[in-house]
Amino acid sequence: MTADLQEPGNVLLPWRHHQNSYGLRRQKRDWVIPPINVPENSRGPFPQQLVRIRSDKDSEIHIRYSITGVGADQPPMEVFNIDPVSGRMYVTRPMDREERASYHLRAHAVDMNGNKVENPIDLYIYVIDMNDNRPEFINQVYNGSVDEGSKPGTYVMTVTANDADDGTTANGMVRYRIVTQTPQSPSQNMFTINSETGDIVTVAAGLDRE
Repeated sequence: MTADLQEPGNVLLPWRHHQNSYGLRRQKRDWVIPPINVPENSRGPFPQQLVRIRSDKDSEIHIRYSITGVGADQPPMEVFNIDPVSGRMYVTRPMDREERASYHLRAHAVDMNGNKVENPIDLYIYVIDMNDNRPEFINQVYNGSVDEGSKPGTYVMTVTANDADDGTTANGMVRYRIVTQTPQSPSQNMFTINSETGDIVTVAAGLDRE
């Protein structure tokens, strides 16, 4: 069986049979199709072909293809479907990585009587993150306190924000900065924030409650 990932020359053979001096034999282990990457928020058009699956036995007998798993015959239903004759598999709608980041499907090949002609193969589909979410603070308001007359470098508080995008990429990384300070006296920059941790500390002397 072949799996054509729509890239020139990139054809894999997970159900391939090999020829030796004794005739056809089954290879010891089925090949593994590499993960299929699908960018989220694609504008289509849909359905959009992802991969073509084909058994090399289809020149001998009529074969029907199907897929099973979450996103196919399990909720959410029909995110993916497959042409039972050609083996072309499609995604039917835009993907949202924050809703679901990956899918695991199994592809099947049977004859016209429903008899299995190949072992099922695993298909792993990963939704590629787009930078489509803004960081959001966990709390709307943070209250901190510091003694008047505190020395520069005195800890005040920590603010925390989360980003729903993929945290393993730059899309989901959160960085902090102080935009404005009120009041702006005795200095416009009385505090500084650690850009990575969100820790706020004093940076100048002169804090006076009165």
